[in-house]
Amino acid sequence: MKMFVAVLTALALPSMALAGAPEPRRAIDIDRFMGRWYEIVRTPNDGQKNCHAASQVWSQRPDGTFDIAQTCRKGSPNGPVRKVDTRARILDPKTNAKFEASFFGGLLKRKYWVIDRSDDYDWMIASTSDGDFVALLAREPGMPHGDVSALIRRMRALGFTANKLEVVAGASRP
Repeated sequence: MKMFVAVLTALALPSMALAGAPEPRRAIDIDRFMGRWYEIVRTPNDGQKNCHAASQVWSQRPDGTFDIAQTCRKGSPNGPVRKVDTRARILDPKTNAKFEASFFGGLLKRKYWVIDRSDDYDWMIASTSDGDFVALLAREPGMPHGDVSALIRRMRALGFTANKLEVVAGASRP
């Protein structure tokens, strides 16, 4: 729990040079969006130091909101699991690409944009609405190094500061 409070605090600190996140490039098909996403690249933050195998599982609820189970392993990819459950709702039903997530029973709320995604929903670039925290997530726990490099260039083209990004341990492979 302590780790996720630190993550949420870190998300509130400015670390990118944007005045806000760029607008989402593509609409989201919610049914295709559901499921597990693995963190590949992220903005470094104190709450995720020494955090490995970070992922989130999105599940749609009957009321139209979403459960997001976020997990991380501390110390190593086989370390103890840290988990936080989040609830999200769509803010822009036209694109389905803007969400508000509620943490700790609604005590903390944060807005996130899905800035870009692949045609086949194999990867997405997501950011806090203020552009301070950006991440590349994928359906598999790792991506070929060339793909990671190309998507970091894409993140830079979208306006994010690439030298502020870190590849999650074990997420890039030859």
